[in-house]
Amino acid sequence: MYSVLISFKDKYPEGTSWTNENRRYRSYTIASEYSYYEGGGCAAFAFELSDAAFGDLPRREHYNVYDVRVGDIIRMNNNTHSVIVLEVRSDGVVVAEGNYNSSVHWGRKITYAELQANLTYIWTRYKQ
Repeated sequence: MYSVLISFKDKYPEGTSWTNENRRYRSYTIASEYSYYEGGGCAAFAFELSDAAFGDLPRREHYNVYDVRVGDIIRMNNNTHSVIVLEVRSDGVVVAEGNYNSSVHWGRKITYAELQANLTYIWTRYKQ
């Protein structure tokens, strides 16, 4: 999973311009229902990487930061920013993100305490 995600670093190197003008349109299966989702900026970046890693697998939402896995999308900061998990560590996660100061950023570390304080939800495509 990590190798699929990190391969995008060649396509979108650190500092590549990425704003809300970048869009991603995707259909997902959620709880056995088919839905359409549009993401811009940070969400578009996370969706592109997630789709590359998981293909058409459905997504589900949860709120347990200690159950986060590589490839999960974390929505945070009062539902204003999305990141995708590259690594899970004992003290938190390492993420990639688009629209971080209007650009792509790789390798920000977020502690579990920060996640807990700023979490909106986690989208995972792993089975329960």
